[in-house]
Amino acid sequence: MPSLRWVGEPPAAPLRASLEALGYRLGPSAQVTVVRTARATVPPAPPSGGAWVWVSSAALSTAAVLEAAARGAYDAVCLQGDGEKRLLSRLRELKDEAPVYKPPPGFIAESAAGKALLARLHQAARTSMPVLLTGETGTGKELAARLIHQLSTRRQQTFVPINCAAMPNELMEAELFGYVKGAFSGAVRDYDGQLVAAEGGTVFLDEIDDTPLPLQVKLLRVLEDRVVSRLGENVWRKVDFRILAATNRDLRPLIAQGAFGADVYERLSTVTIELPPLRERQGDLPALTSLLLSRFYAEETAPRPGRVTRVSAEALVAMQAYPWPGNVRELRNVIFGALVTKRAGDELLVSDLPARLLRREAAASGSGRVVNVEQVRRRVREGSFNLRVEREQLERVALTAALTQAGGKAAEAARLLGEVGRGTARQPGGTVRVMMKRLGLRRR
Repeated sequence: MPSLRWVGEPPAAPLRASLEALGYRLGPSAQVTVVRTARATVPPAPPSGGAWVWVSSAALSTAAVLEAAARGAYDAVCLQGDGEKRLLSRLRELKDEAPVYKPPPGFIAESAAGKALLARLHQAARTSMPVLLTGETGTGKELAARLIHQLSTRRQQTFVPINCAAMPNELMEAELFGYVKGAFSGAVRDYDGQLVAAEGGTVFLDEIDDTPLPLQVKLLRVLEDRVVSRLGENVWRKVDFRILAATNRDLRPLIAQGAFGADVYERLSTVTIELPPLRERQGDLPALTSLLLSRFYAEETAPRPGRVTRVSAEALVAMQAYPWPGNVRELRNVIFGALVTKRAGDELLVSDLPARLLRREAAASGSGRVVNVEQVRRRVREGSFNLRVEREQLERVALTAALTQAGGKAAEAARLLGEVGRGTARQPGGTVRVMMKRLGLRRR
């Protein structure tokens, strides 16, 4: 039975009965959340993790509904009139559309953001439409593209990754579309190109923003008609492959500058998936770290004394306090670099981490206050501040530190966390256990 969390004025008895008849069980944590407010002008802050619906006792304006959708709400419902019927319809849809996807080996998805990404990749794999993967450098766009291919019906065919930035512009067209003998100096044989090599499979165009405009015109023909013509001939051949593309830049400003074609963008972005940065996937950090420890020894061929199998609680706290501008790629380099210089022992210690991580941790704890007020003000001005993510990260770091200090005892951790940690639970550790479940933390 799926669980439903109801925030705000509780539902009346008839509505509660309808929710239970729909198959929902009301509880403190759930895959679906209903947030009820008396005000109808400003949507509430989105809850942490899972799908959610905004319910208002007053009539909602179109602007309020649009703002709620921008904040991630599945829908906004006014309980007046047939509002309860509409709410039940939305919850029925969410119940039917909330499958739990099991991450494949090597793909970590324990955080809410990781699980949402995994669901989006599964959805994209069910279609043959082009997919544009966006996100910061190091977030794993090629890994995501390979997963889409592996989950699709084309999994038995070839996956062809092409890095557009690593290929000289003058050679890119020949490499993609192929050429016939004598098409240019050095063309001593016929070559079909990488697009034809992907027949029946998937082509992944990484760093698509580095594709020159003349080539984009020809690429558009491929996207629209699924035909390829080699350099040096005027024959178009039908090909069957799926295109996935990736970029770490916002293509819309490039379109406005004339550096990227609007038509190509519209065709590539039929399905757009933004990969979250590592700082928004703090719940994945422990599992990612364990995976990278294992991967290091799988890739390292030279014999090494001993084997590191875990990360100390203090080192994990330091890593969770770091913003990881290089994302998973930077995490990999940090772990691998620490293991290269590790002298002995089976545990990765704080002293094994790079100094930049420790300075970040010291700056956060040595000023007498946890929040850097000036930094918050600056990021708010820039529009780069996410209150929900920052609050969750602070909770995670503080709770991990408290549990470590308390030896994993929830009641003692609650005492260390102070008034908020104790909460209103009858038992002192009750709130801590709820927080641990919500944040995906395990006892140490």
